[in-house]
Amino acid sequence: MNDFLEFINQNRADGAMVVFLMLFSMGIALFLTIIFAGLYNLKFPNWLFFAVCPLLVVTSFLIDERFPIPFIFLLFISVFLFGIIGMFVAGARSSRDEEKEMEKINRKYNIPKTTFIQKIQGLLIVVGIFGTFILLAETENLKLLFLLIPGFILIKNIFFPSNKSKFMRLQAILPTSKINAIAMGQVEVEGDLEEIEPIISPYFSKPCIGYFYKIEKESPRDDEGKTTYKTIFTEYKTGKFKIKDETGSVTVDGEGLEFYFDRVDEQKGGKMRYSETYLKHNDYMFLIGNASSDNGTTIIQKGSSDAVFGVAVPRSISFRNKYKPLLDSFLLTLFFISIILIYIILN
Repeated sequence: MNDFLEFINQNRADGAMVVFLMLFSMGIALFLTIIFAGLYNLKFPNWLFFAVCPLLVVTSFLIDERFPIPFIFLLFISVFLFGIIGMFVAGARSSRDEEKEMEKINRKYNIPKTTFIQKIQGLLIVVGIFGTFILLAETENLKLLFLLIPGFILIKNIFFPSNKSKFMRLQAILPTSKINAIAMGQVEVEGDLEEIEPIISPYFSKPCIGYFYKIEKESPRDDEGKTTYKTIFTEYKTGKFKIKDETGSVTVDGEGLEFYFDRVDEQKGGKMRYSETYLKHNDYMFLIGNASSDNGTTIIQKGSSDAVFGVAVPRSISFRNKYKPLLDSFLLTLFFISIILIYIILN
């Protein structure tokens, strides 16, 4: 501190130095303008800092010839100070804006908030995972993770399959029925879709037989700089339509129908990304549902709450059925090799 004061006392500015410091302050003014306009989101004339900074340099010189140099130094330091504070302010403002946007989406689509019990359950799962890891580490049994992790995955796939997994398993064993020979119960049919009453998609306002609507929130970029998104809302909605083959057609009540194909028909990106996939007139589709009689007329609809009811593209189903046995054989072989390796590691 004494050295700094001594430096101030020994260095006095002259006219040429003041002119140089005024020009230097213009560069600082540029950074301050960007910081206060961009990070603090303040509205002010663009020339404000370009006028104030040189004026303050001159004023400091008129007060005392020793003041211009330390003033420029403090002005330079202020760029970093205001910049760091501004990043926190901008981050807080962005978080607040995102929360408001999420509240609007929650109200619009009636997305339920995470309940206290769900938060406790999530916390218990996280604590359980870390507790298991710490316990295995303390007992020097971390190698058991080689058994626990595959075990959890296996249990989840067997006892808690996804709707798509159930759909794929069912299509592999159900015979494809001709529409004029549909039996009551779970059925599998294939044909062109016919529109009865179109519905309008929620974001892009497209008329269609049915839609899958997804809202995603942008996540922080990964290590490779790629933008990733987290799904925060999905909605399936399908009206009544018909599916026909060469033998006839049958009405489908589309309530609860799920789409098991990867296609995006419309998408708009940004901090929030909106995507829509449509079922359209003349789409050729593969459908599994529950056939029942409605006043003597056959109709396909969703059965019980956990029943399979979905559509897929026949070409992708044929491709999967062709190569799935080879994949299963490979995975089975890999599983047994892994078991042998785990046995060797554990012993």
